[in-house]
Amino acid sequence: MPDFEQDGWLIPAIIEGAGALWLLWRPHRLGFALCAVGTLWPLLLGRDVLTQSALLTLWALIGALGGERRLDAVRVTTAATYAFAALHKLNTAFFDPATSCGHHAWAQIADRYALPDLGAMPWMPPLIVAIEVALAIGIWRRAAWIWPLGIAFHLPLTVTLAPAFGAVMIAGWASAVSARQWARWRQAWGPSLLIGAVLAGGLEIALTGRIEIVNLLKVMAAGALLMASLKAWTQPGRRRPIRAFAWACLAAWSFNCLTPYLGVQYQHSAAMLSNLRVDAGCHNSLVVPEGLRVVEPYIRVDEAQFANGTRPERVARLKATLWNLPALATMHRNWCIPENRPIRLRGTWRGESFRINDLCDSGWQAQIPGAAGAWLGYQRFQKNLARDCPTACVH
Repeated sequence: MPDFEQDGWLIPAIIEGAGALWLLWRPHRLGFALCAVGTLWPLLLGRDVLTQSALLTLWALIGALGGERRLDAVRVTTAATYAFAALHKLNTAFFDPATSCGHHAWAQIADRYALPDLGAMPWMPPLIVAIEVALAIGIWRRAAWIWPLGIAFHLPLTVTLAPAFGAVMIAGWASAVSARQWARWRQAWGPSLLIGAVLAGGLEIALTGRIEIVNLLKVMAAGALLMASLKAWTQPGRRRPIRAFAWACLAAWSFNCLTPYLGVQYQHSAAMLSNLRVDAGCHNSLVVPEGLRVVEPYIRVDEAQFANGTRPERVARLKATLWNLPALATMHRNWCIPENRPIRLRGTWRGESFRINDLCDSGWQAQIPGAAGAWLGYQRFQKNLARDCPTACVH
């Protein structure tokens, strides 16, 4: 993904690649441990905002701790990811055609494949939520139909908005494949896989009128997987008791996914493309009350000044946007040039007022009550989120 082209991500990319190659050669706990380091590094130090990175880290740790005996832990956390993604979408903005990420996603898909614009259709948001709930139930129950449904749901997003999330979730689906289903899968190796790949690739080229190698390979792989999964369509999954380790992983992941409502975190919680707002004055969940929020998470800048009155466009942006400490650290790194100094800010954070005499000073963080020593490498909250609401789709 383009994320690994960022400064500081080369070493974790190498570690992640080494772990993946090790696992491809031979499953081993040290291979999983390398993968855990490779994904945890950008999360803690590189401001990685992706839920899939947190999920891959959890799965790698599960593999390092227990290997195949812990497969149920992967399955139940996969099911929980879909369940919480559906929960987060139960908000007023997601069901509003003017702002919904669901309508935004369909617009991207319709533009790519020359499909009709269904952006204002009121049934689309409920349909998306229903698919996610169905995938959660199907994965929990080890149903074979999760594969065609999941591929149909994720593939259009994979070639438009979410280039890797579908591939990550396939790993979770695989944990739900029973031994009987796998025996049927193995019967699919042969011409049927090639036919599925060729048909899917041909349809992609016909609908888009262009050849994009990376996306074409994804579509062809999905076609082959679809053909293989149909072999196990009628084979029920054998359910077995979930062990204590899996329940513990489920509890930990569920708490992580509930952190937006506490004001503790927004990213890494399956809230991507959900339109969920948890800030004061814009809380929009239809099922989780605002009273659960422990702290007000965002920084609000009420007054700003650059170099005695310069940069009015940046002042307007500062006052119209919700901020967080890592975002101010990025501002400190990118905006502090001699002609901008001093950068004065006044606002509120966690219910307390603050005044920064010059953001470019090395001690700017200590001028915000309670912010001194806060970890700035972990991106917990959204960037570029407007103070006004409702707001159009923001990751």
